[in-house]
Amino acid sequence: MILEGEAIAPSNIAIVKYWGKRNSELNLPLNSSISISLDGIYAKTKVVFDSNFNEDKIIINGKELGIKEKQDYATKVLNIFRNIYGKKIYALVNSTTNFPESSGLASSAAGIAALVYAANSALNLNLTQKDLSIIARIGSGSACRSTVGGFAFWEKGVKDSGEDSFCYQIFPENYWEDLVDIIAIISTQKKKISSRLGMQTSVNSSTLMKCRLEFIERTIPEVINSIKEKNEKKFFELTMRHSNSMHAVILDSWPSFFYLNDKDLEIMRWIQDYGKAAYTFDAGQNAHIITLQQYADVVLDFLKSINVEKIIVSKVGHGPIVLHD
Repeated sequence: MILEGEAIAPSNIAIVKYWGKRNSELNLPLNSSISISLDGIYAKTKVVFDSNFNEDKIIINGKELGIKEKQDYATKVLNIFRNIYGKKIYALVNSTTNFPESSGLASSAAGIAALVYAANSALNLNLTQKDLSIIARIGSGSACRSTVGGFAFWEKGVKDSGEDSFCYQIFPENYWEDLVDIIAIISTQKKKISSRLGMQTSVNSSTLMKCRLEFIERTIPEVINSIKEKNEKKFFELTMRHSNSMHAVILDSWPSFFYLNDKDLEIMRWIQDYGKAAYTFDAGQNAHIITLQQYADVVLDFLKSINVEKIIVSKVGHGPIVLHD
């Protein structure tokens, strides 16, 4: 018996960041978060379940994962699908991204989101988006935010089971049509400290974590309202402050570590002076500069002037798409 499914899912950039877990096994976050799904930046994943296989085989961008790597992400997801399906059937998973992996561009988020949609299609389970976001979250926390398009909200939840920690859309992809994300690819090197290890270190040691969580709780309604009203000035300010908040906690962690470099700091200074855009950094060196279409050329000219050689321009994008022959 052979069952196949294939899907694409978008990368996402968090506006209100996820950094820290209250349950590592289920990837339950310490705070709710908000993100934007990105247009044209995606993972494409094909899954083939075959009753003749005796183990899972996971290939990402042409490289087969080792036992620990695949258990950390994909195998957890596939085990959930096997339990729901009711049969122990192994899979070949082949996933590709059209952007650098492990560099702060949410490659695991897009890949796991694509996997859950592909597996749901292959096994003909007809699970809801809410169900799929919960499964994706267990594979990789921020993957749940890549199960929808537009502006996504991830509920932190309070239950130990995780059943109330899921993701849903708060505004569709065409809501703020002239919003642009200009991504400055500062480095395509793999991160020295993974997000998973970094979060654990911060939760265990950062003295600023409590302040950050209070700041998030207080300002999440303001972030949502700034999007609703398309209040660019407020949205830009809050976007930068939430990025700064996460990276302050990272620097405050012990042993200390950081993801940003001198060029990132130069971008941060210029953007604040410019006043018509916002920077935000996930756990990586690549800057997401969020602005409006009318200001995009000024931002692009600046990035070229500081010798940023690779730039990706994206807009708010759609959610996962299941592919059919």
